[in-house]
Amino acid sequence: MFLSRAPCARTLTAAFATAAVCSALTCAVTASSALACSGGYTYAGLYTDRPVAGVAASVSMLSAPTVNGGTGSHVAAWVGVGGPGMGPGGTNEWLQVGLASFDRPDGRLYFELALPHQAPEFTELASGIQPGDSLRVAVMELPFDANHWIVITPKGIEGPFYLPGSHGKWSPVATGESWAKGGSLCNTYAYRFNGVELASKRGWRRLHDGLKLQDRGSRVHRISPYTFSATTV
Repeated sequence: MFLSRAPCARTLTAAFATAAVCSALTCAVTASSALACSGGYTYAGLYTDRPVAGVAASVSMLSAPTVNGGTGSHVAAWVGVGGPGMGPGGTNEWLQVGLASFDRPDGRLYFELALPHQAPEFTELASGIQPGDSLRVAVMELPFDANHWIVITPKGIEGPFYLPGSHGKWSPVATGESWAKGGSLCNTYAYRFNGVELASKRGWRRLHDGLKLQDRGSRVHRISPYTFSATTV
């Protein structure tokens, strides 16, 4: 299960990436430690700053990940909405779906739900997913029932889940994610997001104006406006 995390909200603000200011001495140390990785959460993906009623993508692993970031480390590729502080009264509230890897290199299909004043809940839907396996996943608000969202995967539909205050307010994220202790304890991943689509009152349309989210040690490679790879470097 994921630790206390910082998903969508932190990806949508400048606070999501902390600037590194170093003296000549610490810069020299950094240069001599080029193989070290950042600790905590890092992301590589695309997002928009406009609210949507859903986000979907076909997600796959380009290669098997390595999860060596210490106790509780993981990597993931997901699409979702919401985030820390984005629920009523500044509470944490989000919904995401995708692939995750923990102590084994195989992928696990999952979704994660965070409701106000409750701990996030990680639900595994399938395991044993291998590089090259592509899974179409989505989160979507029901068009006839505001603030009620569902998760759609090859395993079926989960929900609906009531996410108060979400209607017309949440922007989408599609991203690779890593949590590691940092230093010499690092993770690696290579994911592909194909055919990213966004839902609105007019229906589903392909992403065409995504903004890049790229933390230190991660890379986003755009293949088209709606398809990209997210990798560690």
